[in-house]
Amino acid sequence: MEAELEHLDWATRQPALHLFDAGYWRRRVLAVKGKFELTERQLIQLEKILRRLGPSVD
Repeated sequence: MEAELEHLDWATRQPALHLFDAGYWRRRVLAVKGKFELTERQLIQLEKILRRLGPSVD
C-alpha cells in the first residue's frame, strides 16, 4: 500500500508523465482509496494528490 501511494504521489508530480491525463491518475487514486483500508495519514495523502490533479471533469 505504501509503495502504491508513493508511486502515485511521485507520478502525479512528474511533468514528463503527462502521457496520462489527470483523469487517468484520478481514477488510479480513487481505485486505491476504494481497494484498501487506509489510515488517516494515507487518506490525507490521497486527498492531497486529488487536489493536485484538480477538479474532476467526469
